Amino acid sequence: MMKNLVLIFATAALLMAALAMPAAAQQADTKAYDQQVLQLRYESVSARVGFTTGVMADVVSLVPNASDLNAHIDRLNADLSTLSGYVAAGDPSGFSSFVSGTIDPDMQDANKAVLAARAHFREWGVTAETRAQLKTMYDQRKATFEARMNNVVIGLGNLRLTHYNDAVAKYDDRMTKLSAKGVDVSGMQAVEAGAQASVIGPLQTAIASADPAAVKAELKDKCLGNGAPYSYHFWAKMDTAGGQAISARVADNATQAGYGEQLAQVNAELATAQSTLDSVGTNPYTIEQKSTIWDSLKAAADGLKDLIKLLGGH
Repeated sequence: MMKNLVLIFATAALLMAALAMPAAAQQADTKAYDQQVLQLRYESVSARVGFTTGVMADVVSLVPNASDLNAHIDRLNADLSTLSGYVAAGDPSGFSSFVSGTIDPDMQDANKAVLAARAHFREWGVTAETRAQLKTMYDQRKATFEARMNNVVIGLGNLRLTHYNDAVAKYDDRMTKLSAKGVDVSGMQAVEAGAQASVIGPLQTAIASADPAAVKAELKDKCLGNGAPYSYHFWAKMDTAGGQAISARVADNATQAGYGEQLAQVNAELATAQSTLDSVGTNPYTIEQKSTIWDSLKAAADGLKDLIKLLGGH
């Protein structure tokens, strides 16, 4: 009987170890996702730049006196080429810095240049017919720009939904393995149900509506992890519930074997993580709260592994 329990707990320990290393595990799991997000961010910037350069090109094509706008077009196109390098390198920090430090100022200068050119239209003899033609061209480019931006929003919604569903699927697999070893995973199931009801389901509904505004609102206001006004803290909740489930499964044998003190320490760490999560609620957590939660979960995982080794030795 003891041998079978040791095998059960060893399996659970391996799973717990995987659950308790969020920084490394989530980084590996989300690398492809982050790169896809970066590509969509590029598409968003490209849409903005393309709209501006397109408007300038239209003005130059009908108003030769506005040829100075070509310099702004060339600069922004060069900016996009540089920005694509940050995408290829998978460098979101460099991407953000280049957008805010270079592209945004260059866009502002370009828009000012367009306004300055328009201020000279009367002086340059631009006819009402040409102005009307430019207005039509502007409206067409604006419609194309809005369609591109809507596609970015819907694309990001689908991407995030896939990321969420992949995360849930991984935990489903872990729960299946734990349950097969006699671990009560009802707590983890409750966490997953809450995630489906509060974050994943509403996002899926918004995407199904094909309403970019609805999708944008879900993406802005909610997240499965941490950072949005409504943060579900799925990974932290799942790892806490998983640790509690494994601790409960090992409790009787650990106590009978004389390792009650070690078990109590594990439970204390899990209680700290749980109480901190309870105090955070659905708000984004602070740096201190984040450290408390994940440090406690790692300590609990390490404690469970040590406890299981002791049981195996016994």
